Amino acid sequence: MIGRSKVRRLEFRYLASALLLLGLPLAPAVASGQIWSVGAPMPTCRSELGSAVLDGWVYVGGGLALSGSLADFQRYRPLLDRWERRAPLPGPLHHFGIAAAAGAVYVTGGYDSLRMRPRIRATWRYDPAAARWERMADMPGPRAAHAMVQLDGLLFVVGGVGPGSADLWIYDPTRDRWGTAGPPLPTPREHLAAVARGGKLFVIGGRWPGQGNLATVEIFDPRTESWETAATLPTPRGGLTAAAVAGRIHVTGGEAFDPGSTFGQHEVYDPASGRWETHDPLPVARHGLTSTAVGGRWLVIGGGEAAGMRTLFTASCAVDIYTIYTPAPIHAPAASSPND
Repeated sequence: MIGRSKVRRLEFRYLASALLLLGLPLAPAVASGQIWSVGAPMPTCRSELGSAVLDGWVYVGGGLALSGSLADFQRYRPLLDRWERRAPLPGPLHHFGIAAAAGAVYVTGGYDSLRMRPRIRATWRYDPAAARWERMADMPGPRAAHAMVQLDGLLFVVGGVGPGSADLWIYDPTRDRWGTAGPPLPTPREHLAAVARGGKLFVIGGRWPGQGNLATVEIFDPRTESWETAATLPTPRGGLTAAAVAGRIHVTGGEAFDPGSTFGQHEVYDPASGRWETHDPLPVARHGLTSTAVGGRWLVIGGGEAAGMRTLFTASCAVDIYTIYTPAPIHAPAASSPND
């Protein structure tokens, strides 16, 4: 039986296709010119996966499904709305870090089974040209449920579970070398989100044993090697995802355990004003999802529709796309003076 959420997605997709064929614009979800639409579903439904963007392709790998931990590795071309299978990960993996740097996709740590024990230190490099994986220098220690972000050509590993998980690790792809960057993360957490924006690293939400879901947002500046605290996330949550789109940081998804539920709230942080605002929610609430930004669009992919280990039974293939555009002005703007 097809679920109600899938029926809604199919109906919207067919409507969107019909409107495009007729040359009619899709009606925006909000007046400001922002809209959710649906992309071609992933070939493999999963949660606790990861994604990275390289040369216009969105690379998606690993995760959890009813069959257990996955090694599937695929890529999606947003302009063509098309998926391709690639060489699988070196082994089944979930709750890992992933990011693109120096013309390759890097994967770090994670869990390799349903036994959630942080024991993996490995760093793997995927070369799209050769279509193969290569083992690189190991991280300083095992880490899982962490975030990895590329900033100024370097990879930053932040948060997660494992010895010294508050330490901020930094990897130089050109030297294949790991080190520690600045002081540790002020608020330890796992199942967090991290985003690079304006030369800084934004660490958002997450959870920690004994504290539950967190709303804490902390910013690391590599130039000064210092942390600062930003306005708190409106909805505390772990298992969330975030990405920088058109100058702002978009956050959605997550889960709570008491009672078990998932979040669909979509909240946006403006680094310029330091404020949060609420946008249209994710069409179907999920946790353990992943997201990337490509050309002014935010792609929110996969995840589990039910909290905790029920994610195995509710793993999603969904690709929800939030498009941000600026409507063309009715009248041409006046020429600005050189002093403006």
